[in-house]
Amino acid sequence: MLSTVFGDPYANPQAKLWLNKHVYKQLITAGREALPYEYSVLLAGTDATISACFSAGSSACKDRHSFRLDGPGLFGALQAIHAAGLRWQGVLHTHPVTPAFPSQADVAGWHYPRLSYWILSFAGEQSELNVYQMVDGVFLLREYELR
Repeated sequence: MLSTVFGDPYANPQAKLWLNKHVYKQLITAGREALPYEYSVLLAGTDATISACFSAGSSACKDRHSFRLDGPGLFGALQAIHAAGLRWQGVLHTHPVTPAFPSQADVAGWHYPRLSYWILSFAGEQSELNVYQMVDGVFLLREYELR
């Protein structure tokens, strides 16, 4: 199953990522509800479009400065993505009090360079959402659009 559930949103290096507006609203709402703790989900879709999000059981982790995905929750989310006919396109997590920029822990803990890495920050008056791609151990800021 794992070989068929992994997406490759950066298969076309020139293409920008697309995030469904409904998913964006879900992420903002759920992220705010989780404050002051971090929130995380798996993002799924097809090609370079994110069209759904799936909980990976990380809600039990009440931490203000880190997130983790538990094994059974991650596997369950991947099964749900597969059952929906989608591909795992990335992970989103929040930064409740810091900018939407990868921390040292984010860099050290990311093991899926084919996937997108989204950070939703609530540090300022307005939320900020950035997406990154890891290339040779370094996160590069990528463009995305809401659709």
